[in-house]
Amino acid sequence: MKPNGQKAERQSVHILLVEDDPDDVWVMRNLLGDRWDGPFKLSHVELLSAGLERISEFPFDIILLDLSLPDSQGLETFFTMHAHANDVPIVVLSGYNDESSAVKAVQAGAQDYLVKGQVDDNLLVRSIRYAIERTRRYKAEAALRDASEEFRAAREIQQRLFPSEAPKLPGFDIAGALYPAKATAGDYFDYIPMLDNCLGVVVGDVSSHGMGPALLMSETRACLRTLALGLTDVGDILTQANRMLSADTHDFHFVTVALARLDPAQCQVVYGGAGQRSYLLHSDRSVTVLDSTGLPLGVDAEARVPAAPPLLLQPGDVLLLLTDGVMEAESANRQRFGVGRTLEVIQACRDQPAEQIIAELRRELDLFCVNQPIQDDVTIVIVKFLGYSGSGCGIRKITDIGKECPL
Repeated sequence: MKPNGQKAERQSVHILLVEDDPDDVWVMRNLLGDRWDGPFKLSHVELLSAGLERISEFPFDIILLDLSLPDSQGLETFFTMHAHANDVPIVVLSGYNDESSAVKAVQAGAQDYLVKGQVDDNLLVRSIRYAIERTRRYKAEAALRDASEEFRAAREIQQRLFPSEAPKLPGFDIAGALYPAKATAGDYFDYIPMLDNCLGVVVGDVSSHGMGPALLMSETRACLRTLALGLTDVGDILTQANRMLSADTHDFHFVTVALARLDPAQCQVVYGGAGQRSYLLHSDRSVTVLDSTGLPLGVDAEARVPAAPPLLLQPGDVLLLLTDGVMEAESANRQRFGVGRTLEVIQACRDQPAEQIIAELRRELDLFCVNQPIQDDVTIVIVKFLGYSGSGCGIRKITDIGKECPL
């Protein structure tokens, strides 16, 4: 109660509407205005890319997401938003012809779906309220599970699967770290020996948290390591892993994976992203975004995850693979760390050894999120290319880690 005896003001519900049809926007806004009995704020964007930017800047309570947008269509729209929305509930909006995709989105993690043209004010408000309350209940249940001794023991077992140290690859300085938010992590990273003296660097993120996702993470690790024994093509490895995992994801979990094949002989990297984005920070301080090249693993058994064209590495280039727990970390005033801040931190300390760059990024995260618990697993892998001779791309002698020989 307030000192004057009046009830405290109800907290405003922040809603993000991602919809490109102005008529549907008008309908949604008016339906909420007619029926919602408390304070709310409706933010509207027309593109998926704009929606991703908004959720990286502000912690919304719920997302209303149209599946058919100018820059994204169908299930890919949901999977992309879901991968970046952390635990924010999503209610999918679909047309008559796209209802089957909406149902699949619910099976994969959306809280509900609404068919445009069939929504009234009661249905819209009920769907939003139920989605928010269900998400709160799931979080409470997860907190209870994580407190159990069983999950603490599972975490100890899982930790043994993560690399104890980075491999020594000529011409490269590599480091990785995983900071779990729960008793068991849904994130993972790995270094996989590949044919032709190459090295696979992997970062993955299983949807949701708990024992089931942790087991799926372990299975993903085993699949990728097994496939790398006989396959060299990054796209073939991810595609085959997708087929294997699809048979075991009946509970609608899926895995986003970034796989980078480092080739020291050719001084290049080949990247494949199954619903995962990474970054290549060049020595001239420009940045190449390594976008997802296919759907997350376990969504569609027939889906192919191709590799992007090879990228030639230059001395001083920094490859960054990370999960969304970094960008979505929140401050006390519910602002998110974001992609821009992440890249700024790395650019500022890029001349340091890879392990020190990770430590600096974690320090900045802690300062940003002071007194706030980590809401999602944080996984970071840094790969620095140190130098080459320029002739046949043979590796020139490397001095101390983090330093380059003059060319």
